[in-house]
Amino acid sequence: MKIALLFPNNIYTSPYLKYYTRILEEEDIAYDLIIWDRARAKEEGCIAFTSKNQEKSTLSKALNFFRFRKFIIQRLKKNKYSRLIIFSGQLGILLSDYLQKKYKNKYLLDIRDYSVSMSHFKGRFNKVVSNANLVCISSIGFKEWLPEGDHYILGHNINIGLIRDVLNNYPDNKTFFRNKTVNIDTIGQIKDFSSDKMFLDQLKNDDRFEMQFIGFGNTLNLLKEYVTEENVLNVSFYGKYRKEEEKELLKNTDFINILISRTEFNKGATLLSNRLYLSALYQIPCIVNSKTEQSRIIEKYNFGIVVDSYTELTNKVLQYKKEFDKKIFLSNCYIFLSDVKDDYDSFNFRVTNFLTNNNTNV
Repeated sequence: MKIALLFPNNIYTSPYLKYYTRILEEEDIAYDLIIWDRARAKEEGCIAFTSKNQEKSTLSKALNFFRFRKFIIQRLKKNKYSRLIIFSGQLGILLSDYLQKKYKNKYLLDIRDYSVSMSHFKGRFNKVVSNANLVCISSIGFKEWLPEGDHYILGHNINIGLIRDVLNNYPDNKTFFRNKTVNIDTIGQIKDFSSDKMFLDQLKNDDRFEMQFIGFGNTLNLLKEYVTEENVLNVSFYGKYRKEEEKELLKNTDFINILISRTEFNKGATLLSNRLYLSALYQIPCIVNSKTEQSRIIEKYNFGIVVDSYTELTNKVLQYKKEFDKKIFLSNCYIFLSDVKDDYDSFNFRVTNFLTNNNTNV
């Protein structure tokens, strides 16, 4: 048996690849990792497609996708893999006809976000989903826009090793709200200018609050320009960081900002942000929008604040701080992490069964 993992980007962009390679290595199953080396990084341990030209125009982008499709199919025909693991709905759509013909019920589709191509090619996308043996989703909220089915499994966007470490050494002496000023930080990709601007507008130049944006993204410069134009004095920017630095960077954080635009473009209301897991892992209350999958989590486990409107932000944060119960909060974070661990165990079992069972109807 040999497995192919098909990933449309560089390895370093996807920590969740390891969720699968770990299982494959534990089960001693041979596999190939076929990727698109978009950054021309020449990463080791993979079979890499490199486009001949940079993706500047819409036409060149489309041509490169079809070249990547041809590259993949050539490898699949040559090596005759037993099973496939396909990352992203977009790549599934690109290969849909070939998968239906050659690998029906023999592939796992991993979906971590929404793409407009899923609407543009809805028929193809629905077929790719229905013909998969398993579909891994990073949020139960995705079922709102996915076709109905009983082959969905939840695969959280978090390193299970971190969760196990925290559960085994759970803190009981953490200090909260040590300073008079409330520190509210946004960590990770800075890519939601609309939400970040509304967040800033509520707290700018209010000496009761300090804000920091930790990370990098395609709207970071736009956000910096806005801060300069508005002469916002209580915000700072840290920039790029390494994953292992997160705990240290958040050591003085009182709240993690997870407010997000509820747009049709990215189905933001159905996502679970990495920041949600950081909130529970490092025991830092978070702030989320109402009527989202994240608010469902917070309402169930109660380790943060849910706001209906950005205008509520100031009062809700100060009220939460005033009524904060350390013991209850720590217990709620622990329960959430325990449930995530249980979800991971279920994910591990079902993926292992898919990879090791010779019956295609696993």
